[in-house]
Amino acid sequence: MAEIRAEIAAMRAAYETQISALENRVKELEAERNEDRAITAQVQKEADAAQVMAQTAIAEVSQASVAGPSGEAKFTDAQIAQLEETFEKYDVTRGFTFNGYFRAGFGVDEEGNTMPAFKLPDAGAKFRLGNETETYVETAFGYTFPELELPEGTEFSIGFRPSYVVPDNEDSRNSTFSVREAYAMAKGVWEAQPEASFWAGQRFYQRWDVHMSDFYYLDMSGYGGGVEDVAIGDFGKLSAAWVGGSIDDLSGGSEIVDDKVINAKNSIDLRISDIDVPAGTGLIWVNVAHVDDNNSPNGNNVNIEGGGGLAFGLMHEMELEGGYNRAMVQYGFGAAANFRATEPDFNQVSSSDPLNPTLVDYDDIWHFRFVEDIVLKPNEKWSIQAAFVYDLFDAGLVDDSQVEWVSLGVRPIYHFNEYWSLAFEAGVDHTDSEIKDREGELYKVTIAPQITPGRGYFDRPALRFFVTYASWSDEFEGEVAPDSSYSTDTDGITFGIQAEAWW
Repeated sequence: MAEIRAEIAAMRAAYETQISALENRVKELEAERNEDRAITAQVQKEADAAQVMAQTAIAEVSQASVAGPSGEAKFTDAQIAQLEETFEKYDVTRGFTFNGYFRAGFGVDEEGNTMPAFKLPDAGAKFRLGNETETYVETAFGYTFPELELPEGTEFSIGFRPSYVVPDNEDSRNSTFSVREAYAMAKGVWEAQPEASFWAGQRFYQRWDVHMSDFYYLDMSGYGGGVEDVAIGDFGKLSAAWVGGSIDDLSGGSEIVDDKVINAKNSIDLRISDIDVPAGTGLIWVNVAHVDDNNSPNGNNVNIEGGGGLAFGLMHEMELEGGYNRAMVQYGFGAAANFRATEPDFNQVSSSDPLNPTLVDYDDIWHFRFVEDIVLKPNEKWSIQAAFVYDLFDAGLVDDSQVEWVSLGVRPIYHFNEYWSLAFEAGVDHTDSEIKDREGELYKVTIAPQITPGRGYFDRPALRFFVTYASWSDEFEGEVAPDSSYSTDTDGITFGIQAEAWW
């Protein structure tokens, strides 16, 4: 009997211990709940106070707009500061940025069919006003981590930029999706160089372009990392990056070809910017690159003998009335000759004989380019861009392989008032290809009435109607617009409407 009593007592003691532990846990949970309630109540109290202050401020502003500014202010500086602090604290968009670019529209040729784009074969770009057939969208998202509460001047940030292409007014289900940027940056972490920033990932890297032809004459965008804006005394700022890339193939369609052979290209990019030079600022650019041997790049019937390469460039930029003048000279050879982080796929020289691929030797490739880009706004009625490009490229083939491209164009805009304007664009491209053994020109003119939110050349959004006419040499019959009503002609006309914006 005594043993049973002892066992019952032990069980009772164990139950009492468990009950005591459960009671303590209940008390802890109740305390946590009360604390959460207190936090929620405080947040609600601050939010209610902010709402009341905001409503009162709106009423005061409305009253002031009716009664005039003579009344006394009813908010102290401290109250205004508290209101701003409360709004910032509970602003869900704090730290986020959103910007981007798009163009979209619709056009037809004289037969009523979908409009073609007029671009001269062997040319590096085309004049774009009234000559873009695709829908193209870039949406860029960023975040600066304000919750980290870093010291002033120190910032961590990330960027992500997807893009979308729908070619030639096709069904949106045929669109191509691409990630153009995904990177992180840190600024203000180097005590000796507070303005320097470090980055890693994939990004648009310090690109330079001619807007009217969408021609990026220096584009080392790719994958990698580096440091920017390292002050070199009073001389300038140094940027250094290791950038890698393969073949840039954002051309429409989402099919992935399993037998593509894609070769990695490595580049070391060095720049000194913000150099004080007579009448403006200067840029020195040096690029060292390497490509390995490769067969059938991007599925093309080409064999590549890889190697190293070097490129360099000098830019002069000066401010003009309402704009700028940029002039750049570039020269490169070997793997660095295309002035990009990506490698060309040499599809223009691909052999049609499967047993006899085209041989490309990087040791024989070289490239010279000169670009002049001018934007002016001489008065309230006019804004204008003019551009000139001379480009001479040797593709490194066994036989003659030089391609010369000369481009000259101008886009004046007459502004009737703050919103209505008339844009006129005229351009000529000339190419002389030893590879194709052909030479000729393409002339293109466009008239475009448009609506913009100001009188500036780059004011956007732009809503425009356009009429475009182009003519080209007999040498390029069937090649300028091969999949259109003008496939057997040497001239053509298109009509359309387009929206373009960046923000």
